[in-house]
Amino acid sequence: MKTSLLLLFLFIGISGFSQTKENLQNTSWNGYTQLRAVSNFNDYSTAMVRRLKLWVRSSPEFSKHWSYKLQTTLSSLHQENFFLQDVKVSYKSGLFSFNFGQFVPQYSLQRFQSDYSMGIIERSIVVNKLIPNGTMGARDIGLQANFHTKNKLIVTHIGVFNGYGIKKYEFNNQGYLLTHKTAINIPLAKNKLQIGYSLMYREASNLKIKRVLPDTVSYSGSDIRYNLFALYRAHSWELQGEYLNANLEGRIANGYYILATVNIKKSQLIASFENYKNTYEASKGPYYHLGYVYLIKKNKVKLYFDNSFQIDGGINNYYASVQLQVFLK
Repeated sequence: MKTSLLLLFLFIGISGFSQTKENLQNTSWNGYTQLRAVSNFNDYSTAMVRRLKLWVRSSPEFSKHWSYKLQTTLSSLHQENFFLQDVKVSYKSGLFSFNFGQFVPQYSLQRFQSDYSMGIIERSIVVNKLIPNGTMGARDIGLQANFHTKNKLIVTHIGVFNGYGIKKYEFNNQGYLLTHKTAINIPLAKNKLQIGYSLMYREASNLKIKRVLPDTVSYSGSDIRYNLFALYRAHSWELQGEYLNANLEGRIANGYYILATVNIKKSQLIASFENYKNTYEASKGPYYHLGYVYLIKKNKVKLYFDNSFQIDGGINNYYASVQLQVFLK
């Protein structure tokens, strides 16, 4: 990780093409922190730094066509070590753009809704598990082509990646990953309707796909996944849902979620229903979330309250969470 941080600072230092003062004018940065406490009011209570995320990116003055982004995060879930997430260079020309480097492949609706802007305190379990590299760092190394129509009625992406995530680098990797996603934005007066799908094919080579396959399994073979999503957004409320499926030569993992948000001035009321089944265990049944968010200063300062639980002859696995989010700028 020390090497990753050194590379990060070196990249920032050499990313411009002229004097230091001009480089600073062509660079912008920001970040935020999320501080969280969780309890079941019985035998479990904890406090954590859920995220301290920092990024540096080029400003519009950097170049007409080229841009870059570097992002790192610190979390109690990663033993308080900085984790280098994005090292991305992009080129844009007209309606097309191209991404190169280490980043999240376009797949799923919720995965590309920033965690600082969501009302729910965490993305759904099925999204976290069944995006292409959900349990392998979410990101991958490769390139991606993007296209949108002039009015953004259609937005589509196609990518080619190494296929092993970023948590463990495979020097002798023999696999690859192909991804595709298309979203259709249907104008409805002042409201928004978006529908779409994602596709993925991986040729896996001795790969551990934890929490999809047993942790002890090293998998080689085809990994075929698809995703369907829809979002309806009105002035004071929105509803979205997704279904994700993974087929590893007959071993199936799948799941879905439905998420509803009601906006009342500075308040948001949240309700969700989600289910996930991996390839090796019986389904544990659906999870429910009921939450409230107070937008103290829009997304820059906001307070979350979340209640998650299962219902099986009563309320089980109940956890209450409170989280404060603060932007650095």
